[in-house]
Amino acid sequence: MLKFSVLMSVYKNDDSKHLKSALESIYENQTLKPNEIVIVLDGPLTSELYNTIDKFKNDKDPIVIIVPLEKNVGLGEALRIGTTYCSYEYIFRMDADDISDSKRFESQVKYLKNNPNIDVLGSDIKEFSVDYRNENMRIRHVPNFHREIVKMAKRRNPMNHVTVCIKKSALEKCGGYETLLLLEDYFLWLKMIVNNCRLENMNEALVYVRTGKDFNHKRSSKIRITGWRILQDYMYENGMIKKWETVLNMLYIKSFVGMPSFVKRILYSFVLRR
Repeated sequence: MLKFSVLMSVYKNDDSKHLKSALESIYENQTLKPNEIVIVLDGPLTSELYNTIDKFKNDKDPIVIIVPLEKNVGLGEALRIGTTYCSYEYIFRMDADDISDSKRFESQVKYLKNNPNIDVLGSDIKEFSVDYRNENMRIRHVPNFHREIVKMAKRRNPMNHVTVCIKKSALEKCGGYETLLLLEDYFLWLKMIVNNCRLENMNEALVYVRTGKDFNHKRSSKIRITGWRILQDYMYENGMIKKWETVLNMLYIKSFVGMPSFVKRILYSFVLRR
């Protein structure tokens, strides 16, 4: 049997009700339960979040490992620390406000057993606002096979971070997570591609992603422009793209970040999502 860990980071602005649903979705509601759940507490939390985590952990010792950090260090560093506590080769990612489909682990583990050469396996996602059970959700499709993923990675993020299962050995091979605000996962995929890791996606939506009030705000942050420049430099220096492609990519992200929110919503609804 393929054993695996689930890695999640929680910080003070997370919603305790959303966290409760997320935790239930990766254990109580799963047809195949994880062997270990590592929860990184990224700095001090609210009493509601502590209570939710304590209640979840109480009847599941010793599979739930809590990693408290003295201060908020950001997602990239929290995940880098968290991976060192994961006991198994396969690490599933999960966010504190999303919902995993009940057959997510079963489906991805089966795929990995049949394709042991894969280093990162993701899937499509469905996006919802309030209740995924009663909404007509948008789907973010991502390419299935490695060659298509590499092609997309030159322009856009080719993986849905919350859906992935990553080999710990592949993480270590490429240097693991690094801090790059709002783009930690994209940077990781690029490093893995450069280090000859194999990435694939399943053509089914296995995680339901909550799109709250911060969704468009994050995509309007000028921090993304700085991070995007780092990504372009990395791809250019490693022969993934030409100089003219870095210029086009920077024009794209600057234009996108500067768009009014209502234009972004239209693009997400009719161009970037289905």
